[in-house]
Order: sequence, then structure tokens, then C-alpha cells
Amino acid sequence: MKYTFLSLLLFFCFMSARAQFQLSPDWQVMPKLHELPEEFKKESAVVVLDSRHLEYRTVEYGPHIRRTIHRIVKVLDDKGIETFNKMTVFAGNGYLISHIKARTIRPDGSVLELPKDKIKLVRNENGSYEYAFALEGVEKGSEVEVFYTERRSFGAFGFETIQYSLPVLRSAFTLVVPPGMQYEFKEYNGYPEIRDTLIRKKRFYYASADKVPALPEEPYSNREAHLMRVGYRLSYWDEQGQGKRLFTWDELAKQLHQNLYSLRNKEEKVVGRYLQSIGVTGQDSDEEKIRKIEEALKTTINMSDEITGAAYEKFDRIVDKRLTTSDGYLKFFIACLQEAGIRHVYGATSNRFEYPLDEDFEIWGALNIPVIWFPSLNKYLAPTAVTYRMPFLPTAAIENKAVFINVGDDPKQPPTAEIKLIPGLPVTDASNNVDATISFSEEMVPLMNVKLSFSGHSAVGLREAFVYTPKEKQKELVQSLLDYVGSAEELGEFSLEHVPFASYYDNKPLTVTAQVQAPKLMEKAGPKYLFHLGDVIGQQEEMYQEKERKLPIEVAYPHSLDRIINVQIPDGYRVVNPEAVKISVADPVRDGKQRVGFSSDYSISGNKMTITVKEFYAQTGYPLTDTELFKKVINAAADFNKVVLVLEKKG
Repeated sequence: MKYTFLSLLLFFCFMSARAQFQLSPDWQVMPKLHELPEEFKKESAVVVLDSRHLEYRTVEYGPHIRRTIHRIVKVLDDKGIETFNKMTVFAGNGYLISHIKARTIRPDGSVLELPKDKIKLVRNENGSYEYAFALEGVEKGSEVEVFYTERRSFGAFGFETIQYSLPVLRSAFTLVVPPGMQYEFKEYNGYPEIRDTLIRKKRFYYASADKVPALPEEPYSNREAHLMRVGYRLSYWDEQGQGKRLFTWDELAKQLHQNLYSLRNKEEKVVGRYLQSIGVTGQDSDEEKIRKIEEALKTTINMSDEITGAAYEKFDRIVDKRLTTSDGYLKFFIACLQEAGIRHVYGATSNRFEYPLDEDFEIWGALNIPVIWFPSLNKYLAPTAVTYRMPFLPTAAIENKAVFINVGDDPKQPPTAEIKLIPGLPVTDASNNVDATISFSEEMVPLMNVKLSFSGHSAVGLREAFVYTPKEKQKELVQSLLDYVGSAEELGEFSLEHVPFASYYDNKPLTVTAQVQAPKLMEKAGPKYLFHLGDVIGQQEEMYQEKERKLPIEVAYPHSLDRIINVQIPDGYRVVNPEAVKISVADPVRDGKQRVGFSSDYSISGNKMTITVKEFYAQTGYPLTDTELFKKVINAAADFNKVVLVLEKKG
């Protein structure tokens, strides 16, 4: 009787656990359509099931993770059909995809299985491989179902994100590992708590969430970082860890230091000769040495993800072939700084637009942006970001915490980790300015001398475009910056200044100066002329969001936009409505500072009208309580964009 009772108890415990997660992924032979709650019925589509089943395996391929994805989406209107009647499965990053199955369950219950020969391996527009297929018979009320397995190299860390711009009726996550492997988890943005149980000599970690709300894109937000997700990390492994917690930040610091700072005599000699070849001398200041090293490496030595192996990371080969792996490049960069006697601190951070670094939960795999801090200069450098120069880092790294190697004062003690915030640069370091002087021909065609200048992070994408665009194509690029230029003939002479990446060192602004005829800016209305002044500052975004905002405001970096527009009023004419220029929205002054604002004003002296426009965003983040203020500033710029000056003959 005692045995029978225990057996029944274990059976019911087993069934209770199984009800909350799947022991293995399930593809039903006879699928049934799902009912939706009322609050989801107005959507274009609903994810009725999103299952992620991860299992540690060692057979056949050695240690790896077998990740099975099972998704079912119900489409409810034409937009839903258009979105989900064609699907892709990413096959890059070394993932081996197998067992792809897809089908359509129609409203009448009939099932259309997709033949395997209709699933094609193709390259997408980014050059990555993916499986692409079109589902048949998709109509309103249908469900499309996809099931596939991918084999990944074993990794001790990971994230699973379960929230989309569509609602999810049910989401399930399972991680299956041997009993000796113990993982820790961190739930973000409302993800349910991970639980675990032991069944059949395996440890199951699992969680499920019902009715996950949609989180749509919102302007000026960091949506990816706010999606519901779970992070996981291997913390104990009895066979190897012997009770010691694995993969701590301190352990990372020790490993990084060992990998980056253990040079042999031969390597030191190679680095010494290289420094001499690029003109680094003992008389140079630290900043001069850093600039020479960074500029030389980033302009003459290439990194490639298509090569692997220690042979490509030998220093003499790097110098000779000018080609190495990203790891070899980083180690050589550090060696140059070390051999040049430059005090520096190496660190790494994550992409804040995806996974802001969480110092309380060590996930090494998220640290994909190397950074170097120079204490004597208090400046940062991104060694592998070849289009940046000190002190500018990729915007994904700023306003984010980083893990730095702290060697301490005692060389006998192992390095430890120091977590600190990488600050953003001042708002004055990034600007997008316009300086325009406008006169009019006898036919009242606007004739413009325009100077556009971009500094700091505001120059990043454009500077890269000009550096890599052939000279004969640069006129097209300049024309793209001037919305009011209708054809290439309207763009006259132009010149460029401070294009090279080295301009970042002293933050010399990338400057585009051009002569333009802009008939698009003028239209005739009877005896009057309408001059579209607002278009001179370029097209502006608007924020007239009717739905309640869910996400806090975030911009990529602090920046300012100053515009000066000098208009030579034609002889015999006057501006009827100069007051239309005056717009002002600003954050109240707090501690002598303002966080965001827009203002435009004018003055008239004789026939010259001078318009000044100032716009600024002094920080990266603004709380939800500032939404209305931020919207007013954005919309003030959009309102100025619509300003039209009326010119009429003097009475």
C-alpha cells in the first residue's frame, strides 16, 4: 500500500509538471484551431503558440544545444495574411537547421502541409543564408504553423525574447540539461519566474506566459531593451566546477588579462618594429601615440570573420599580410598600447539597444563591444570599430555599463572586474547645423549658398558614406542631403571638408558647402510669392501619437541642431508674415540647465531677414512623464518645417 501511494503521488507530480511544459516538442498529427480572447480579435494576427525548447546534447556532434522552435500564428485580416503567407528561417552564424515543417490549418479545419521541396535555402539581401517558403491556402481565420530544429554550438549563456509587436496567446520556454548542470536565470520586463524539476535523470527549467501583450514600435524608444525576455547562464557544473560558481565577472577579467597581456619576446620585438614604422616615438605624448596607433591599425590592417586559426593571429603575419581575425586584431592593438607605454584599461560592454549590461547577472556572451579607457586623458576608444576614432564610441556602448580589468597595485594578486558606466559625451560634441544665405533671381527663383556641418556622433553615418563613396558619386550624396534640390542641374559647385575619420580626434565637423538653385521652395499665388522657408532645415519627424505611450523616450546620443538662415528680401518686396517664424518650446530650467528644447526667432534689418533656429536634446533618456514635453519639441521642429513666408510688393 505504501509503495502504491508513493507511485501515485509521483505520477500526479509528474503530470502536474508536464502540464506546465513539454518534455519534448510536439507536432500534432490532427491540429485544431485555437480560440482567441476578445481583446485579441481586433489584431491583424496573433501568435497563438511560441515554444522554445532547448536541450543540451553530447551525442554524435559533441556538446551542443538542440533548439526547437514551434510557432503557430492565426491571421485575422489581409495585413496578417500578407505578413505570414511567406516566412523565413535564419540559417546563419553556423546554425545547422533541420526538420523544418510548415503547414496551413484553414478555417474549415483542413490542413495543407508544405512539401519539403518548397523550402529553399537562399541568401537574403544582407548576404546571410535563410530558408524561405510560401504557405498555401492562407485566408482570414487560418493558422500557419512552423516547426524546426537548429543545432548550436554549446554556449553557457543566452537570451530568449518572447514579446513581439503582435500579442502572444501562449509562450513556453524549456531548457533541458543533465542534473549536474545548474543554470541561473534573470527575468526581464515581466517575464514569468523560471522553475525547475528533475525527471528521468534530466533537469528541466521551464516557464510559460499567457496573453503576452503586444509591444509595438514607438518613435524615439529603445523597444528591444524593453521586450519581455529571460537571460540564462551556466553557474555550476559538478563534473568541472566542484561547487565553484562559474563565469563570474572576476573570472572574465582574469581570462581577458591572460589572453590579451601575455606577450612573448618575439611578439614584443615585432610590435616594437611596427611602432617605429608608424612613427611612434618616446617624445610623443600619450594622446599622440594613441592617435598614431589607432589611425595606422584602422586604416591599414583588416579584420575578417571568414578566417580562423592561430596562424592568422601571429603578429609577424599580421604586419606582413595586413589581415587577421578580430581576436588577433584586438590583441595586436593592445600589444601596441602596452609596448608604447600607454596606461590604459581594457573593458567590454553590450549593445544597450538590445541587452543593456546587467552587472548583477553575468552573461559573458552579451559583451560584444570592446572598449579601452585611458585614465590620463579620461577618454574612451573602440579598438575594433574601424569607422570611429577616440573619444567617440559606437552609440550602442555609451550610457551603458562595461566590465573593465582592474589589475590593482599588487602584481601578485589576480586581476578583478570593475563595473562602471561609460558616460555619454556633452550635447555640444554632436551637432547638425545649417548656415544658409538666400537671395532671389529676377524670376524669383531662390539662389542659395548652403553650409551643412555635422560633428561628433551626428557625423557618423554620413562621414562613413563620404569616405567609402567614389568621388564621381559624391554629388548624388550631396544632393540627397538637400531635400529641396529637384535635379542634379539645380546643384552647382560643392566642396567637402574634414571627411576623413581622423577628423574625430579634434571633432572637426564634416562640412558640405554647396551652391543651389531651389525653384521647389517658391510658388506664385496671384501677385504674391510663397517662399517655403521651413524646408531649408530639411524634413522633420512628427509625433502625433494618439495611443497611450508605453515606452520611455530615448535618443541615440545627446545632440544639438542650430540653423541660421539669412534671406535677402527682393527689392520692392516685404515679408507679410514674419511672425510665423516664431516658435518656442522648452524644458523648464533646472539647476541652470535645460534637457530639451526648440526655439526659432527672426530679426529684420533693411532687406535682410535673419532667422535663427535652436534645437537640442541634452540627454539620451527621458521618462514617460516627459512624453508630452518631448512631443511638443519634436512637433515644434515639424511646425517650423511647414513655415511659408509670404512675399508681396510694397504698397
